[in-house]
Amino acid sequence: MRVGMLQETGRVVVQEAPRPRPAPDEVLIRVAYAGVCGSDLHAFTGTHPFRKPPVVLGHEVSGTIAEAGAEVTGLQVGDRVTVMPYVSCGRCHYCAQGRTNICENKIVPGIGGWQGTFADLFVARADITYPLGPDTSLVQGALAEPLAVGAHAVARGGVAPGNDVLVLGGGTIGLLTGYAALRAGARSVALTDLYDYNLRVAREIGIPHAYNARSEGLEDAIRRDYPEGLDIIFLAGAAPVLVGQATRLARRGGRIVSTALFDGPVPVDVVAMTLYELELVGTQIYQATDFFRALAWLNEDGPRLERLVDHVMPLEQAHEAMTLLAVRREDVVKILLQPENER
Repeated sequence: MRVGMLQETGRVVVQEAPRPRPAPDEVLIRVAYAGVCGSDLHAFTGTHPFRKPPVVLGHEVSGTIAEAGAEVTGLQVGDRVTVMPYVSCGRCHYCAQGRTNICENKIVPGIGGWQGTFADLFVARADITYPLGPDTSLVQGALAEPLAVGAHAVARGGVAPGNDVLVLGGGTIGLLTGYAALRAGARSVALTDLYDYNLRVAREIGIPHAYNARSEGLEDAIRRDYPEGLDIIFLAGAAPVLVGQATRLARRGGRIVSTALFDGPVPVDVVAMTLYELELVGTQIYQATDFFRALAWLNEDGPRLERLVDHVMPLEQAHEAMTLLAVRREDVVKILLQPENER
């Protein structure tokens, strides 16, 4: 079979690899679509904290079960599935609290010997492999993982009916966080991004207040629409300038939630945090409840969310896909790699 291997920083090579064999509690998935994530881009550019070459990239996936281990129940060959791509230890302090997403011994694709999803075939434990809903296509199923990130971020932010929400950064995670905030009942959701194309996608998935971050007077424009500030602000982009924007645009008693993977330490206006009693909250991937919520939303609203997918490229073009995201020579939000010709 073929895999998309990050051989060195800035170079992905599609090469042959041994066919994986599922353990008794695992399934072998024939990959239909593998999503290209911002964390893959961090690995490609050499800024990811732990995914280092050589490594098979990818952790977002949809596909069909090709083989099931002897101990697997509830799943069978031919099932259309996706995977919640991490395995927690079940023993540490955090797992005991139910916070499996911050398990100190967590294993994810690309580390611990677990091959990533840029491949023809992908192995996962059966207990983290979930069937897609009857109205969810395989393209839509590949969005389950990033949508779960948005669902968890919104839960960490405590978004509730009546809240005004701002998302700073309109990439895949920012857009899906904004969508999740709408599903949580936010009164209003606004979003900023550098690209008009991303702002257009935001409006198409139901986020009407979309501001171009390159515009002069950006903060003044947002304040005109939200004179008291916003209740919850999500940092969905990794530009340090966004942190200052968040502290200035949050209303008193507001909450700032960081989903972005910054390259290093970022200054924070602690005086503003103190004077206005702002909260700064981190959010890390998702838990199973977030993943189930994402699957339900996809089954209800998959065609709308599929609007994010603007590029489907063959696995052989994995390097070109990474370069497109890194250089952005054309409009792009979400790229899916397609090892097999199926939808």
